[in-house]
Amino acid sequence: MEGSVFVSRRHMAVRIWCAMLAVALIAAAATAGAEKKVIVAMEALVNCQDCASVGTLNLGKARPLPGARVVVTCRDHRGRVVLYQVGKADDNGYVFAELYTTTMRGGYFDPAEACAARLLTSPDERCGTATDVNGGVQGSPLRFQNTTVPGQYADIDVYAAGPLAFRPPDCLPKTSTQS
Repeated sequence: MEGSVFVSRRHMAVRIWCAMLAVALIAAAATAGAEKKVIVAMEALVNCQDCASVGTLNLGKARPLPGARVVVTCRDHRGRVVLYQVGKADDNGYVFAELYTTTMRGGYFDPAEACAARLLTSPDERCGTATDVNGGVQGSPLRFQNTTVPGQYADIDVYAAGPLAFRPPDCLPKTSTQS
């Protein structure tokens, strides 16, 4: 009797082990066939341009603008907005906004061709006028920087815009007669 109980317990353990192995192999086969998703993201720096540089593209003395908002707009081949995403700058003026998708109505779009970043709002009233430095007003096209952040379930392709800048509202732009 005791021997048959021992044999049935061993038999049961082998069956459980085989079942666990089968489940693991099925799960591995299912995930091996599944493609990893690719998420698209945009990064940019937002600064406050100093008055001495207003009217130029110079951001050498600019300071980061925490809390500034940047909007990324992507359009289809007919000019219709297919994606609108707002990103907020961190304490260093760095904006990182996930765009989540590059598909629209059954097709694919290239963010470098279809998307642009624009300045939206500044939290600092002393530096609240948007400039067109690097397309901050008209739209800064996204550039693929060959940066992909690998993840377990999705990779993130990072596109860059800017750097972008606001300026103080009371600064006068440089003219050719000013030095």
